[in-house]
Amino acid sequence: MGMDNIEHVVLVMFENRSFDNLLGWLYDNQTNPPRFNIPPQTPPTFEGLTANTWSNQLSAAGAQKVFVTRPTTAWPSCPSANQSPTPDPQEEFDHVTFQIHGKACPAPEDQANMSGFLQDYSTTAAGPGSINQIMQTYGPDQANVINELARSFAVCDHWFASVPSQTWPNRGFVHTGSSDGHINNDNYEWYHISTIFNVLQEQDKTWGVFWDEDRVPALTYWQFPMLGGWRANFQNYSVFKRLCSAQPDADPAQKLPAYSFIEPRFVPNLFGTEQPEDYHPPHNICRGETFLADVYQAVRNSPCRDKIMLVVLFDEHGGCYDHVPPPTGAIAPQPWPQSRDGRFKFDRFGVRVPAIVVSSYVEPGTVFRASPGEQPYDHTSILATLRDWPLLNLDKTNFLPSPRIASAPTLDRVLTRIPGNESTAWPNIVAKCTIDASDTSANIPLNDLQKSLLAAAKVENTDTDRATAAQQVKSLQTYAHGASYLQPDAS
Repeated sequence: MGMDNIEHVVLVMFENRSFDNLLGWLYDNQTNPPRFNIPPQTPPTFEGLTANTWSNQLSAAGAQKVFVTRPTTAWPSCPSANQSPTPDPQEEFDHVTFQIHGKACPAPEDQANMSGFLQDYSTTAAGPGSINQIMQTYGPDQANVINELARSFAVCDHWFASVPSQTWPNRGFVHTGSSDGHINNDNYEWYHISTIFNVLQEQDKTWGVFWDEDRVPALTYWQFPMLGGWRANFQNYSVFKRLCSAQPDADPAQKLPAYSFIEPRFVPNLFGTEQPEDYHPPHNICRGETFLADVYQAVRNSPCRDKIMLVVLFDEHGGCYDHVPPPTGAIAPQPWPQSRDGRFKFDRFGVRVPAIVVSSYVEPGTVFRASPGEQPYDHTSILATLRDWPLLNLDKTNFLPSPRIASAPTLDRVLTRIPGNESTAWPNIVAKCTIDASDTSANIPLNDLQKSLLAAAKVENTDTDRATAAQQVKSLQTYAHGASYLQPDAS
């Protein structure tokens, strides 16, 4: 049992990039294949991109195919190659349905063919001169941190978002095994359901949420009001780094908790130099790369690193192209096995996203996926792994009730090395891309996630109620509007 050797699980979850967008060129099966597959396969394979193979085209008569390419470049709407795609693609349920089916209302028997990304992006404000950027992807030389981590440890090339939609529902699944019936962010309605953190608290296990913000609360804290009684478990990211540095024999209170969840900075500090580091388009991926490298280095340099499993995950694809159709046959969650509007039975997964496991017990160069006949990896695999983790020894009769968790494959099988044979090949990884000033304008548009956190900050710091704040932020358009919104009332 690989998880027998782990004392701390750390999950850092980023925003809105597909697998192809960041990791599609990680390996070449002909000239540079992975070293190992889980389950074993000879020769090992990788489900990535190949030049001049995958394409979309507009529906207009005579439109030519646009193939997936690398690297990303600047466009009329995109000031920097590291901010592609600009503007932000659409990620709501109806848009994702069109992206993966190429039509707005697919029949139940219609198979996903990933043909609608280009057409859907044409409905944004990109303009005809910038539409094709949705088919551009980042090569390993551009996004070196996430690609080096994937190559140095284990990457899953068939990990799918839990819901074919936005951030809030998918983060619901990683914390609870359900989206509480939501298939969009839905005016930031609270999820009144129990989370993995409630389970850990009730069974006297240690946990912490660490977020790199100074103006807005943690998204996890805001989304789940049942966590309101444990504010002390929500701490700044700097505390996570300090806890990583503790010696193995340190007091437990000075060490990492059993389960740590990390949120990058989603919202700029609005009047300073700190910008979002979540990879969310069109945020500069160099900032995400730099933050990911910082998390990795904190774990890499920890005296307890052989006892830590770091998981790097993205909540959803955010409208970015991927060529692998999401599987159908997903197990419906509990509570709310059907969406609140009755039109989705949670029977298909979202688009493929990056997922990396970093551990001394991982065989470098591994590509893993679910075994034939299993449900694929999705965000509930995190919960299934925690449920079965020997260290926690959780009471499974008082665990989260979602059948999606019960059917999910765990990460135990990825940790194939045994004690005494731990890998020491933890490379020193730093971001190689350059951050310029193109993402510091106060006129950058706010995305829906940022608006939800601005509403949260307003509620926490004033007497504004949640529903009112949720409506107020809908009218905010830019970073400048967000900064103004959070200023104390003139009165």
